[in-house]
Amino acid sequence: MPRSAAVACLILVAAACEDAPKPPEPGAAATSATVVQEPVEPPKPKGMPELLVDDMGPYLGGQRVDLAQKEGPEKLAKLVRALPIEGKPVTLLADKKAKPSAVAAVVTELGAAGAPKVTIKTDGRDDLPKEITVVPEGRVSKPPACAVSAMVLKDLATAVWPFGGGMGKRQRKGLAGPDLSHTGEILTKDIAACSATVAFFSADDEVPWEMAHNLAGTLLTSDAKKKLDTLVLLRSAPVAGRPVQLGGG
Repeated sequence: MPRSAAVACLILVAAACEDAPKPPEPGAAATSATVVQEPVEPPKPKGMPELLVDDMGPYLGGQRVDLAQKEGPEKLAKLVRALPIEGKPVTLLADKKAKPSAVAAVVTELGAAGAPKVTIKTDGRDDLPKEITVVPEGRVSKPPACAVSAMVLKDLATAVWPFGGGMGKRQRKGLAGPDLSHTGEILTKDIAACSATVAFFSADDEVPWEMAHNLAGTLLTSDAKKKLDTLVLLRSAPVAGRPVQLGGG
């Protein structure tokens, strides 16, 4: 090979070597692979988003929460903490077919995050309020033992008994659900017989939220002297006749 051609080949080989990318530094890939992102709190919305509980559970600001999953309660708490509550009352939409426990869980977390009251809107019976305002359980302490407690049972009967426990009154279900007419008569007498301005309500989780909402409306309409100023949705369904245990968030 002529000397000039050989020199040209060497120059081309050297240029190709200079243009080749350098291999990564030892350990660089391993270091980047071990970087783990820390979980972050959901971004706080600028305004209060729509808060809904339907038959699938809480749906807050477009994010679904499955309370049946292990991480469900913590996800709910994080979403609620991110809401711009700022110590103000909050509105919650509750579908008629929602589980009472899911509605109660959201109310409890809203109270823990600073909401003093929660207005629950449900398309219930026309002869009862479609909006009820409840106080989160965690914001109530030491109510009078005679305070009225009421709940809808699994078989759609209703039970009314004192907060501190004792002999309760049970009303069998009506033709299309709880017999709220006779239950209302019981409530009127028991509310009038106690000086308490607070009442408690709940429902078995096998009945739809609509039944609990209607019972709450019956509590309000049965208060003849309108002395009740605090209505509490219990975090967990109590046992009728036994002392009610407070302990929500």
